[in-house]
Amino acid sequence: MYLAMRDEEVNMLELSTFMHGELKADVFKKDNSYGCRFYDAEGDKICEELYPGHNEQWAENAAENYVFGIKIIGV
Repeated sequence: MYLAMRDEEVNMLELSTFMHGELKADVFKKDNSYGCRFYDAEGDKICEELYPGHNEQWAENAAENYVFGIKIIGV
């Protein structure tokens, strides 16, 4: 189990973090796809999304939209 987690981390590159108020979203690249990891106001991870076929700007827009309340997750 530890090796599998470690392999996943090696294949993931953290690129940027967006924060506004208490919301946070991280942009990353994993296996040639960009994605986002979203956190709630308590800092707990809500979910992770991958955007195959889209570029880094797409993922950054998703992160920014989340922290500014445009993209709603979990409703």
